[in-house]
Amino acid sequence: MRHAYAFLGSSPIRVRFWLALSLIWTLNYLTVFNVALAAQDTANDDIVSITTVQIEGLVHTEQATILRLLPRPLPAEFTRAEIEEFERRVRNLSLFDHVQVTRDGRSLTVAAQEKITLAPILNFTSGSSTKDLNATIGLVEYNLFGTGTQLGGQFNYSQRGPNVDLWISQHGFEPDRWAKEIKGSYNVNGIRFADSTTTWTRNRFGGELELKGPYLYGSPLRYEVVLKAYREQIEDLNGARRPPNGYYVGVIPELTWDKYHWHDLVPSGYRIALELRPGFMFGANQQRHEAKLRYLQGIPMGATTVFMINSVAEAVNNSGNPNHSLLLGSIAGVRGLSDNLYRNRAQAYANLEIRHAISVAPRWAVQGVLFSDFGTFQSFNEDGTLHDWRRAINVGTGIRVVPTFLSNTLLRVDVGHLFSPNHNTLVQIGITQYF
Repeated sequence: MRHAYAFLGSSPIRVRFWLALSLIWTLNYLTVFNVALAAQDTANDDIVSITTVQIEGLVHTEQATILRLLPRPLPAEFTRAEIEEFERRVRNLSLFDHVQVTRDGRSLTVAAQEKITLAPILNFTSGSSTKDLNATIGLVEYNLFGTGTQLGGQFNYSQRGPNVDLWISQHGFEPDRWAKEIKGSYNVNGIRFADSTTTWTRNRFGGELELKGPYLYGSPLRYEVVLKAYREQIEDLNGARRPPNGYYVGVIPELTWDKYHWHDLVPSGYRIALELRPGFMFGANQQRHEAKLRYLQGIPMGATTVFMINSVAEAVNNSGNPNHSLLLGSIAGVRGLSDNLYRNRAQAYANLEIRHAISVAPRWAVQGVLFSDFGTFQSFNEDGTLHDWRRAINVGTGIRVVPTFLSNTLLRVDVGHLFSPNHNTLVQIGITQYF
């Protein structure tokens, strides 16, 4: 960790140059490695010849959306591993609550049960006061024009201010397409600290352009890059030192090792993602870098029971400006922790859940959950000075009502108690899983 801090805090231009050069070399190497690995898998696996694909159960989804997930156009030869991966990709679109791919001679049959893909966004988290609650309302279409493209917008009240997000995003499961995502956001955040009366309001207006690389068969490696820019402006200062205004520009490369199998009730497999976020704040003349590592895993314990693990470790460089920091709270991190008090230089946390589902009707299930979140973090004060490391831990229980015919939509109610760094009881309501 000390070496990571040293890198994030280094300032010479040549460091950024070698970082960019290393990234380009790595992406080129990994692309070649993917192709070689795919060729090796093809050589070592049984090969079947497929001339047609029959798709059953589509309502709004275009057949081409499914066919483009194949490793190569028809007619073609496929390995059995490629057919299994094709089924995983269809399922991971999360547009269907049932997917099965079978082969009969030279024909594949895809049997699917399509979901309703226009869904609301609703979330609520209690806070230590009315000002500190979190509430979100919005709407998202997960299958725009039958292509698996998301189009969404939401209004959120959090960190004592209004926030608006709009986005359109292509799915990233095609083997020969660069998928794109565009996002715009406007955020008004009340900046506070756990041990200080200093406050200010931070306004950000900006956007992101994300490019997701072709998801080649034969390797679970995925890569993408994000260009992010925003204007940051400080208002309503209550304190001695005013943070500077400026314009941020950053490039965010991300590598993901994806062996995760999405499922409404019992996910399985794992996913590891690494993000490196070099950036610069013009006007303030500040470097703003960030690194993040995330691990997600589902371990089935039965036909309707799963043990879920979500863990994150991340850090930023110390620019002396706590506006460039990480936020740990109930929205993401440790349920019960205040959402706008701990602005951190570095943090790590894990969310553990045991989920057990009971089917109550066709395409309806009730899921009981036991959870525990725990983490550690090092916070800034208002002038960028670092505090000692702190710990946070909770335990809780929850229930989900899961209509599997809706895309990424359920009713979630969690009740938990925070034991450290202070005692607090939380009620959180949402219409998606916590992670």
